[in-house]
Amino acid sequence: MNSPNSSLVVCSVMVAPARMLFFYKWRTWLDQVVKIVVHTFAADQSKIPINPENPDGYWYCAGDFCNIDEAGVYQHLSPTDIELAKCLVKPNVKDDHAERERLVIVGEYGVHYVCHNITNRVLYATDACNTLIDLDIKTTGYELVVKSALGVYGQNKVEWEDRKCGCNASDYEIGIYSRGRLRPKKNITRYEEIEKIHLRASGGNFEKTRNLTYALSEIDNQYYAETERLIGAFDSGELDRDKYHLKMVNACARLFSDTIKTVGHEMTSKIYLDCHIDIDGEDATQDVSRNLQTL
Repeated sequence: MNSPNSSLVVCSVMVAPARMLFFYKWRTWLDQVVKIVVHTFAADQSKIPINPENPDGYWYCAGDFCNIDEAGVYQHLSPTDIELAKCLVKPNVKDDHAERERLVIVGEYGVHYVCHNITNRVLYATDACNTLIDLDIKTTGYELVVKSALGVYGQNKVEWEDRKCGCNASDYEIGIYSRGRLRPKKNITRYEEIEKIHLRASGGNFEKTRNLTYALSEIDNQYYAETERLIGAFDSGELDRDKYHLKMVNACARLFSDTIKTVGHEMTSKIYLDCHIDIDGEDATQDVSRNLQTL
């Protein structure tokens, strides 16, 4: 049972333009297709105020520490099994930590996961098993992440399932995982998350949501398959980092273009909030004609 102070503070904050320019050459595909880069992270409420010199109870996603009380930080409070959250994702581990993959998430930032995925992993421990789409904080590019091969919790699905199984183990410990959780929880699927994204875009109209999901199913599946192929090409060495991010921007451009052709510009902008939906990609010239009803 949760203690009275077992709550998670989930935050998002806009990345300062100066920082964006300084780190331009490290920008991911996602940073390049959103209008304003928004960073998401989580903190243990019982550890607040957090000492910025030696943060405790703070889940790094990427980059440096960001104080939750900074101006412009959005906050959402959720009842949480903090011990489970700490088991699933080790707090206080920066992205340059030697054992980050073992303690936090496997893969390379911007390729196999982004901040949204790590935050969703921590949110898995909330009482309602929330994801970012459920919270009243600002995110950008989240829809593109969910619809891609990164999905809700990151590209490496086997690694994520292994972490969950380890944290739910009742009679043994596995690697970094803690003991005795026996708390089966429902994994939010990519399809379920897409439905919630479309429900928001449809203004809460369930019938319109179903029609929208059906109309975009082929386009969304093509985008998923393309991003999966690009990650595979990166992993095999066929694509270097720069070429990978360029190809991902092109994939987003095609997704936007095909979505606009199918459901119109206004609905596309409602689905992909704060994204450059008119972005041009060097390969984004595929002409797709579909006999689907515009919603």
